[in-house]
Amino acid sequence: MNLIPRKSLFKKRSPLPYIFLLSLFFLVASCSTKGPDFPIKSYPKQTGKYDSSENYDFSSRKDRPYPEGDDSKSRTGTQQDLKPFSGLQTLADLKGFADDLDKTSMEKAVINQLQAMQNQDPSTPVRLGSFTLTRGRLVKTLEAFLDIIKQDLPSEEFNKKITDEFVLYRVGKGANKKMLFTGYYRPVIQANPVQTPLYRFPIYRMPEKEFHQVRHEKGIQLIDTRTRIKQIHQQGAEKKWQRLTREEIDRKGALKGQGLEVAWFKDDLERFFLHIQGSGILEFPDGSRQAVGYQGSNQYSYTGIGKLMISDGVIDVSQGSMQGIKKYFKDNPQDISKYLYQNKRYIFFTTNGEGPRGSGGGELVGGRSLATDKSIYPAGGLAFIKVKQPILDENNKIVRWQPISRFVVDQDTGSAIRGPGRADLFFGTGDIAGAKAGHYYERGEIYYLIKRS
Repeated sequence: MNLIPRKSLFKKRSPLPYIFLLSLFFLVASCSTKGPDFPIKSYPKQTGKYDSSENYDFSSRKDRPYPEGDDSKSRTGTQQDLKPFSGLQTLADLKGFADDLDKTSMEKAVINQLQAMQNQDPSTPVRLGSFTLTRGRLVKTLEAFLDIIKQDLPSEEFNKKITDEFVLYRVGKGANKKMLFTGYYRPVIQANPVQTPLYRFPIYRMPEKEFHQVRHEKGIQLIDTRTRIKQIHQQGAEKKWQRLTREEIDRKGALKGQGLEVAWFKDDLERFFLHIQGSGILEFPDGSRQAVGYQGSNQYSYTGIGKLMISDGVIDVSQGSMQGIKKYFKDNPQDISKYLYQNKRYIFFTTNGEGPRGSGGGELVGGRSLATDKSIYPAGGLAFIKVKQPILDENNKIVRWQPISRFVVDQDTGSAIRGPGRADLFFGTGDIAGAKAGHYYERGEIYYLIKRS
């Protein structure tokens, strides 16, 4: 509906039409919601409070080579709305809280996230599906859970403690509340600090180090819902490098010779998939290693090349994994540039000595860190998942799939992780993690835990 009146409708000077339209505008505005791409519009106080003296490095990856989820919108409720999901009718199939991983890894994931949240405003509202909580309640949830797992209780007593002290909220899409899980990991890639005939493909840091920081719509927003420092540049003031595409940078050399190279790779595909994962470990010829992480990106949206290749018929759906795409390009190197350059989005990297950090600020833990749409699910949320996991042989080939359940911390997000029915599980670092993550495409269940008031 066009709410701007034509002048012919208002030839008379009566104020009643203006009053009616003004009332209609506020009615429509009060009923509208923004989709996953605009979390701050619905929650203006989600900006975190970080200590400016700290050098925070939110080196999360942003992109996935998998199909995107839907952009479904959910109703926003209040903390009082928590009562309806304390019922056990949705949890009848859980049969306890068995965890297939060691307790130490869970403690580490919780502690990492608590450290990231210690300087954040506890009164800040955050979204959990259809409900609104405070960040302080998420912190209390993590603290209470950490206290329980440190007690090393027998399983029966542990299950009772969880049931007594927390309410659980099953999330997902559709009547059966299913989540589509994909996986990501941190690769270890052979690289060289200087260009040689063997190492010809550079990765870059951002051309500019300084940004004018202004709030939400018109400049950088310090987002604590996606909880990374995200560069959103002032309209009309974009820099030229932000408009450079992948083809212009990698094929035409638009950034060549400016001293921005972080390292050089042997393989253009390895460079591309590092962009997809967003962080990695570089292994140099002398045996030394260097961690690199996400620093920023250009202005373009992510385009999944797997979907393009399936649409063109060069691979089928079963070959749409990272391994399947790499195999196709190994057999058909002439098509590499054809598909890679269709993804105009470009990632810039920074060097750091830490493990990968999620968008929630905490360092990720393999098997324990989850990524979701942060306009729907909270950074710092504690969850219990039921899904299948690939079992590998000695050659890192999948031999079977095994049902598992475990506790995780929702710590991250991704530009292709959109909608209430999508989740991305972090598998860790290296070839084994990559073998699992590259083929991961499973439907499962997620239950968020919230400390009872």
